[in-house]
Amino acid sequence: MRAAVLLFAMTACRTATPAPTATATAGSDAVTAPPPPSSAPVAPPSASAAPVPTREAIGPFESWMLPGRTVWYALPRAEDQHRLVAHLHGQCAPPVYSCGSWIDAGADFGFMVCPTGNEHCNDSGIGPAMWDESFALMDEDLEKGIAVVERKTDGGVSRDGAVLTGFSRGGWAAIDLVRRHPGRWPYLVIVEADVTINKAYLEASKVRAVAMIAGERGTELPGERKSVEEMQAQGYPAELLVMPGTAHLYSANIDDLMRQALAFVTAH
Repeated sequence: MRAAVLLFAMTACRTATPAPTATATAGSDAVTAPPPPSSAPVAPPSASAAPVPTREAIGPFESWMLPGRTVWYALPRAEDQHRLVAHLHGQCAPPVYSCGSWIDAGADFGFMVCPTGNEHCNDSGIGPAMWDESFALMDEDLEKGIAVVERKTDGGVSRDGAVLTGFSRGGWAAIDLVRRHPGRWPYLVIVEADVTINKAYLEASKVRAVAMIAGERGTELPGERKSVEEMQAQGYPAELLVMPGTAHLYSANIDDLMRQALAFVTAH
């Protein structure tokens, strides 16, 4: 056994382009996902949010300076674990928060790969990361990040049974990516994104199981609950997990909740 270690490399930057939109109704036969919300970016984590793991808590860092922006990744806890667990962060919720908050859970299931968005949340260029490009380009950036990790780990990453996870806008992108590549991402975990997905959409995308996570006090919970209940009624493997006492930020027990979510989807 070895401790989880968060590392980072870099991928190329891109010019921002608008994100695509589509429509869907939960429980219908439609298989296209709804458009992402046009609300303001998520506020950066506040002092009351779940604490971001410190450098010492995560473990030693290494870096490889390649052109572009950071791709964070964590080594699996077990030597024989090679599953890919990819994550797309939200607006103003960079990988050190969006992935780092549940690094122990992720490392229990495989290699975590967490690319950084192409823009920042303020004009200074040094604010928290955000995405300001199409889902198609986010898809390309994720694949470039995975390729970096594959090179740095001598091909140790396996895409067999890969898990795609996304927070907020990253969740909306994840829904688009599974449809673009049926079978590439057999397991899906969506956090704080009321994507009104249904059984038909996921089966067409060859997704075997989905878990959805929402804050108890947030706006995403009612829609996520409706989608999960409808999928469960149709016999599709779906699970809802609720973050206590929070809205559009992680709860203090996000590591445990993500471990439950990852265990649920990969059991199918």
